[in-house]
Order: sequence, then C-alpha cells, then structure tokens
Amino acid sequence: MDHKLDANELDTLDIEGVGEIHPDMELEHPIFGIGKVEAIYQFIKSGDITIRIDFEEHGSKALVPEFAKLSLPKTNSSTKNSILKILFGGWK
Repeated sequence: MDHKLDANELDTLDIEGVGEIHPDMELEHPIFGIGKVEAIYQFIKSGDITIRIDFEEHGSKALVPEFAKLSLPKTNSSTKNSILKILFGGWK
C-alpha cells in the first residue's frame, strides 16, 4: 500500500524564469532570503513537486516551485566577503 507522502527524489528540475536547479544550488526567496537546495521531490500519486531549501535565517522549508517566486541570488555577500578576506588577508 502506497503512503500518500511517497516521493521520488529528482536530480534536477527546470523552473521557469530560473533555469535548471539541483541540490546544493543557492536560490533566493522574496521573504526567506537566500537558501541552499537540499532536495527536490516528486510525489508518486499526485506528480506534484516540492523543493526543500535550507534558508540561512529561516531554516528548512518545503516549497512548491510554481508558487514560491524563487530566483537566482543577485549577489551572495557571504561568498563575496570570503573571497575578499582571502585576497586581502581579512578585515582590519
């Protein structure tokens, strides 16, 4: 007997306006901010797709991609700051 939450994990998913996404990719949400894709699931019975994203300041959320208003991050300040620290030996 199938459980109603049985799902298959997908390797990639194409989101209109964003492109192909995959686990470990960073995405931005208008309310939750920047987060890293943990997994992409397609439910067996319904065919619905959910993306689990771990947001830096809001924790892990399961979102429906067609309603979530996801985008690629405009800038990733933490990565940018890390690169600058490496190049210039840290902040003084």
